[in-house]
Amino acid sequence: MKNNKKTLIFILCYIAYSSTYISRLNLSLASPQLIEESILTTSEIGLLGSVFFIIYAVGRLLNGFISDRAAPWFMISTGLMLAGLSNILIGYFPPFIGILLLWGSNAYAQSMLWSSILCIISNIYDEQTAKKKNSYMATSIAVGNILGIILNTVVIMWFGVAFAFIVPGTITLILSVIVMLSMRCVTIKHINHNQKGSIWGLAKNKTVRALIAPAMVHGVIKENISLWMIVYFVDQFNIDLSITSGFVLFIPIIGFAGRLAYPFLYKFFKYEEHTLSLYAFALCTLLPIPLLFTTVSPVVAIVCISLMYALISIINTSFLSIFPARFIKTGAVASVSGFMDFATYCGSGLGSLIYGFTIHHYGYSTMFGSWFFICLISVFIYIRHKCFKDT
Repeated sequence: MKNNKKTLIFILCYIAYSSTYISRLNLSLASPQLIEESILTTSEIGLLGSVFFIIYAVGRLLNGFISDRAAPWFMISTGLMLAGLSNILIGYFPPFIGILLLWGSNAYAQSMLWSSILCIISNIYDEQTAKKKNSYMATSIAVGNILGIILNTVVIMWFGVAFAFIVPGTITLILSVIVMLSMRCVTIKHINHNQKGSIWGLAKNKTVRALIAPAMVHGVIKENISLWMIVYFVDQFNIDLSITSGFVLFIPIIGFAGRLAYPFLYKFFKYEEHTLSLYAFALCTLLPIPLLFTTVSPVVAIVCISLMYALISIINTSFLSIFPARFIKTGAVASVSGFMDFATYCGSGLGSLIYGFTIHHYGYSTMFGSWFFICLISVFIYIRHKCFKDT
């Protein structure tokens, strides 16, 4: 395949995955108005977040193994189409059970993309180039967050909260057609998958097993920052949505910087992604501490949360982009990525469910305090396993 065609495919994958964050961050941006208009309650938003994360987790596990075997264009275009339709229908605000089912459908649809994208990159590039491209592809998460905050804020302010779901849904629906027409030429090499590529085979891998808890921890923080930060700044500092969006926009921008810095940090740590993650977790133990105090200023709060998000973004790149690339020769890149993401979003779902209750009754300090302890536990796990030198 010619280089210019590889580049076009990479860019299309990048745009497609960025669009999924526009179609999931909309709930967070719309939350204050949904609560104000009595469309949803705080507890229902927490439940929606939890359902999204849990279904996404299960979907990533299943679709990770399917993506090592299925045509990538089919997985990506189908996921985008289902996500688009789900968001558009939510915009008509059916009863809560309907929103719950559609948001769960959106979650499963979005779980179909990442593993197939990794398969494409692993098949059109050599191993070292694929690892570098994977780290750049991971920046699409931050770009999607930035675009999601800007687009959904403008849409809500100009057209109303319903369009925060209709517009992103329409975008992903259009992209599904573009992918379907443009990427049918991309095929993957099918490798005989032995027991090591099965779910149980991966579960027996010592490093994969040891990474489950840290993956869950980083998932608790990563997705719950996205879910709760808009509501946090509105509640804690009594700031309206337009100003809050400006504050919160700083979070994915710093996260984007963290992901861009990853290749240089990865090289600095001698291509040991687990050592890099250890230091990132260690720094993460310090940042929630100022947030425990109700007297914290919004500037200090946004700096702490943004730096934490950048560090978690670095860890996320290690878990879901670099570590799975170690399994290129066994044809299990998508499977490992799916397994890691399953653990990540199990943590996200569990955290969202708990925080929906604790924030309502005890405030945001319970969430920030838990982040300190779970990051500390992750540091001990990395030290205990000697940074997984036997990977």
